[in-house]
Amino acid sequence: MKNTFRVLALLLAMVMMIVLVGCSTAAPAPAAAETTEAPAPADTATTDTAAATDEPAAADPTALAKGDYVIGLSNSFYGNTWRKQMVESFTQAAEEAKTAGYIKDYEIQNGDHTVNTQIAQINSFILSGVDAICINAASSTALNDVIKQAMDQGIKIVAFDSIIDLAGAYTMDYDWVDMGERKTQFVMDQIGGKGNVVIVRGVSGAAPDEGIYQGIRNVLDTYPDVKIAAEVIGEADATVTQEALLNILSSLPKIDAVITHCGADSMGAVNAFESMGLDVPLIIGDNTAEFMTWWNAKAADGYVTMSVNSTPSCGSGALWVAVALLNGVEVPQNMFLPFIYISQDQIGEYANLEAGTIASPYMSYDYVVENILK
Repeated sequence: MKNTFRVLALLLAMVMMIVLVGCSTAAPAPAAAETTEAPAPADTATTDTAAATDEPAAADPTALAKGDYVIGLSNSFYGNTWRKQMVESFTQAAEEAKTAGYIKDYEIQNGDHTVNTQIAQINSFILSGVDAICINAASSTALNDVIKQAMDQGIKIVAFDSIIDLAGAYTMDYDWVDMGERKTQFVMDQIGGKGNVVIVRGVSGAAPDEGIYQGIRNVLDTYPDVKIAAEVIGEADATVTQEALLNILSSLPKIDAVITHCGADSMGAVNAFESMGLDVPLIIGDNTAEFMTWWNAKAADGYVTMSVNSTPSCGSGALWVAVALLNGVEVPQNMFLPFIYISQDQIGEYANLEAGTIASPYMSYDYVVENILK
């Protein structure tokens, strides 16, 4: 019996040991579960840290820095309102750039519309060591040799308005042909595709005159019932245009329309007809304050036309493009500038232009980036 009791006691002890061992083996399980959940907060912390240490946004690729640059303006012609306003616009932008420290200085040279004078201008800029030259050219090709010399010296070339045809130069042009076509088509629509017209040419030999004239002829050549009664050289100037027309009006048949160049010549055409006591035909406007004032007054009597011009504020645009180039900003090789077309229902918006000016928005650097470079 005692032996039986001892055996039962022994068995009971062994069972208790097994239970104790089992309990000690199962105990780590909760700890293992906690360890599994722990990485989640750690991962979140890692993500937050990465977000907090991201590299800053890329710098503005069009941003300008201070520099000791000198920029020259070679203007082939200074004899009309448009060119004078263009030079004023360039000067305004250059002063802003100088005040901001983007350039050290600038120099302006105005010519007499001869190639030789402009060649001398560019040579002087080369000798003085300018960093960039903005050029409103007297010829699209005759300046190429001296401009190549400038480019060989590392000088940036920005040709605008009246541009050049030379690889490596940056150009800012208008679609002159399209402008010539659009205003001529307007005339054809108004006069019913028949009658006598006078064409007023612009600055002789310049790219704008050649392009506009091509556009005019593109349209007129499709209207066999329209006769070109005369062509005159107005040099985009009211006084020159008026004198040119006064010399021929008495010998011409009744004129139905005058297709101006649209530099600053429209009031010259108006004055020529009025001074001879003739009815003023349809005359394409040029966005000058004088023409807009006259048109506003005559519109009440039913006078209908349109007005268009390039923007003389392209002078400021050229300056800022040159500054951008010197700062390494990516600039298209060939850029386009805007025209301003004014229709019959818009003339009231331009009734109070300052005398001696042409409707034209100032081209700030931000304007140039958004509307020209991009």
